[in-house]
Amino acid sequence: MTKFKKYSYLCFMPLLVLACKSKPELEKKTVPLTVSTVEVQSHELQNELSFNGVTIFQQQQTIKSNITGYISWLPFKKGDFLKPGQAFAHVRTKEQDALREASKIDPSLAQFSKPLTITSHSAGVISTLNVSLNDYVAEGDVLATVSQVNTLQIQIAVPFENTHFVTVGTSCFIELPTKKIIAAKITKKLPEVDPTNQTQGYLIAMPNQDLPENLNLQVKIVTEKHLAELTIPKKSLQTNELLTEYWVMKVKNDSLAFKENVTPLLQNDSLVEIKSSAIKLHDQVITEGAYQLQDSTLIRIEKR
Repeated sequence: MTKFKKYSYLCFMPLLVLACKSKPELEKKTVPLTVSTVEVQSHELQNELSFNGVTIFQQQQTIKSNITGYISWLPFKKGDFLKPGQAFAHVRTKEQDALREASKIDPSLAQFSKPLTITSHSAGVISTLNVSLNDYVAEGDVLATVSQVNTLQIQIAVPFENTHFVTVGTSCFIELPTKKIIAAKITKKLPEVDPTNQTQGYLIAMPNQDLPENLNLQVKIVTEKHLAELTIPKKSLQTNELLTEYWVMKVKNDSLAFKENVTPLLQNDSLVEIKSSAIKLHDQVITEGAYQLQDSTLIRIEKR
């Protein structure tokens, strides 16, 4: 062996030894991926339709002036409640002003100088107030509008293709902007369809609710309800870009994740019912960390 060959052999021997040792060391560096899991459970699920609603008062009364003159007394403001027969305002005429001066000479004329009283004819809340103190009004002018609170209703517009789900007496749930839920029933079907949107109008009577007019809210109607044998969180369900294939990552032996195809069925805001021959009740599926996870991946379940 020449000196050059001997020298080359001695130089490459350490590299060969390191190369042989590097493979086992790389294998040791493979660590499980940390994931979160949940049990497959059984839940009662339901389908529901949601419609936009608005509060309206079915009956409103206008308070009109029955004489021409000036408002001399008006203690109310918008939003105040009026009782039937309650005095709303006083109107003073020019003639009454003249009689007030004349009554200083002839006291018997004082009875004719008192302002005239305008009263409310029904109970309700003042929804519009068109005048203020000392305003000039003519006979027949509308001074205010009083909404009768016991005629409060919610009007909804239902797309005509969904009207087979909605009839008089159908139960519904009303969600206010405050997230409060009120149970109610459809009380009336309006006799016309909106020509532009092709929606059918319905009314829900709310006589005992203290709600303002023109309040926007949501009305939900349950169309289907049943006990789902297998349900998982929505975030456990994965799909391809075309939404033609669905799967979950099922955990086996608390250490391996396997891809199992499923068929999604009924779902709500957080849960989805699935159908699969490979998934059964109380199986563990991954909720966090499953995105782009390969089949038969080594995992470690995060402790809760």
